[in-house]
Amino acid sequence: MGFLLHELIPLELKAKYPDFWRGDISISDKDIVYIPDDFFSIEVKTSSDPRHIYGNRSYAQNSNNSKKGKSGYYLAVNFEKFSNTTNPQIKLIRFGWIDSGDWIGQKAATGQQSRLSSDVENYKLLQLYRKI
Repeated sequence: MGFLLHELIPLELKAKYPDFWRGDISISDKDIVYIPDDFFSIEVKTSSDPRHIYGNRSYAQNSNNSKKGKSGYYLAVNFEKFSNTTNPQIKLIRFGWIDSGDWIGQKAATGQQSRLSSDVENYKLLQLYRKI
């Protein structure tokens, strides 16, 4: 479901507001590009975790060679796992600004995941929707 949401959200915005929004075209683009000013472009993060979102390990690493900036606006969408139900639902949608330094990498050198602290998730991401 994460892949579908990742693809469909930008397509929906482009269909409704073609002069303002489009999906990513180049590797340096955020997932949803605001055409008038790239500063307002949005990265989409989806997760089947009921509350948290995750990035890959590179989100927690400082790099000048990064393909796209890690600081910026994020749309976080949490959904039910397909294994738990045949009709999974979106459970939580949040939006906000996350700085690149907010991402915390796994301590193990082989760890492939980064996460956000509870303070970042609670205070930097505004809840837009929650299904109880």
